[in-house]
Amino acid sequence: MTGRQKRIPRVAPQAYEYVRQVLDFGFHNAHSVGMTGRLERQWAERFGHTYGIAHCNGTATMQSALLAAGVGVGDEVIVPAFTVFSTPAAVLQCNAVPIVVDVDPDTWTMSVEAVRQHITPRTRALIPVSICGLPPDLDPLMQLAQTHDLVLIEDNAQCVLGEYHGRVAGSIGHFASFSFQASKTVTCGDGGILICSDDTLALAARKAATLGFKDLSVKPGSTVVSEQLRCQPDYQRHDCLGWNQRLPEIACAVALAELERIEELAAMRTYCAQAWQRVVSDCSWLVPQKTPDGYLNAYWTYTVRILRDDIVWADLLSTFIELGGDGFYGSYQPAHLEPVFASLNAAVDRTPERYPHFAGRLPRYERGLCPVWESIQPRIVMLKTNYFDTDDVDRQADLFAQTLQRFS
Repeated sequence: MTGRQKRIPRVAPQAYEYVRQVLDFGFHNAHSVGMTGRLERQWAERFGHTYGIAHCNGTATMQSALLAAGVGVGDEVIVPAFTVFSTPAAVLQCNAVPIVVDVDPDTWTMSVEAVRQHITPRTRALIPVSICGLPPDLDPLMQLAQTHDLVLIEDNAQCVLGEYHGRVAGSIGHFASFSFQASKTVTCGDGGILICSDDTLALAARKAATLGFKDLSVKPGSTVVSEQLRCQPDYQRHDCLGWNQRLPEIACAVALAELERIEELAAMRTYCAQAWQRVVSDCSWLVPQKTPDGYLNAYWTYTVRILRDDIVWADLLSTFIELGGDGFYGSYQPAHLEPVFASLNAAVDRTPERYPHFAGRLPRYERGLCPVWESIQPRIVMLKTNYFDTDDVDRQADLFAQTLQRFS
């Protein structure tokens, strides 16, 4: 995308046609026009895997992956401190223990050394997160996973077409999870997709997302059991635990249309990031998230850290808005400092007999657990990249430059 003005539609024009096809066909229990199958097949192919399993959201995807990997009561799953709560929440939903580890001080992605220090005999999986669009250091993490017989689930909710040493993010782990929530690069309002190449894991994930029906397959769009089986009175349907986490076909139709213009959507995010970068490069007291050599940042946000102690985060925001800016976000709390974890610690302390799988195994989720991210998080500025008109982007960048001048 050049510096010349360009506007792209918020919703892919083809989405209207695909939705019309779904509506014209109608809603049926065992038949469809095939949008789910097309989305699952094409997404998996685009990101270097064999199988795709569409889900109702990007948290359900990770829960299915964990269940497929056999993660359950009392097992440990390592997650980073800088992530949306969905990542450790999926672990808790499996009655497993989230082990929150610190981040690299420059990239803010999961620290390989921190992971190494926290692997125990109870560790079953790792969930490295491509935060803000930047993939983590995946090769050494995969090596640790292979050495310790762990399943690695890439959480790519914020990373569409990011790259790690020439490979698209999402193509490296045993599983990769993507989100279609409204703020994401590819969206259908909400939803997600899980991709995988292992036959056994993929089938287990399909069943985990579809009520544990025993005769499902990994074939794209295989979200129901055939009528010939289901109509029999002696048919036993469910042979494992699973949830109803399927994505409606009408949402799949929209996601498919967005997938077909994925490069255009990713290019607009990059244009936004480059506009912010031009401003930030002239400011000595803002440092951006580091993108190492050999990485391609997908820029779900353009994220910087305030270095000057005399700059109050809220003052920077209010000045930007006062000048006409759209605002920006701060980072979510370090995962282990979300109040739900303190409440869980207190509940286990109070009535350990109700939580035998957590009693004696749950870490103390408190300040000091991840000192690197705890020191950085309050000073984070996450600048928006979900614009669809380059004129709007350039105007926001100019207003942010004016904002920084006020603090010079």
